[in-house]
Amino acid sequence: NLGFPLRDATGSYVLSFCAFAKGSFDDMSRYFVTRGKVSSKIVKYPHLEDYVKYLTELDEKQFLHIRVFTNELKMIYCCMFDIINKNLEKIKQPRSQMSSNLY
Repeated sequence: NLGFPLRDATGSYVLSFCAFAKGSFDDMSRYFVTRGKVSSKIVKYPHLEDYVKYLTELDEKQFLHIRVFTNELKMIYCCMFDIINKNLEKIKQPRSQMSSNLY
């Protein structure tokens, strides 16, 4: 059956992205917790510039993580779009319908 490799390839892309997304969302929640703690320290100790510098670096690091995440998301969608477009006829007409044309 020609549909199985197509389904397996698409499924592997989806599973790899799901694992990547889960890790990224966990990192994002940790970022907000850390950002909240640092922000409270800035309010408590406004004369210490180290907390402000740390918060700025933390925000820049998170920005880079989000940028990598969106690039990975774009690549996954492009690969899935490519697989589906290359195999559009197989998707529209599964092998069971195509096999009647062979006889």
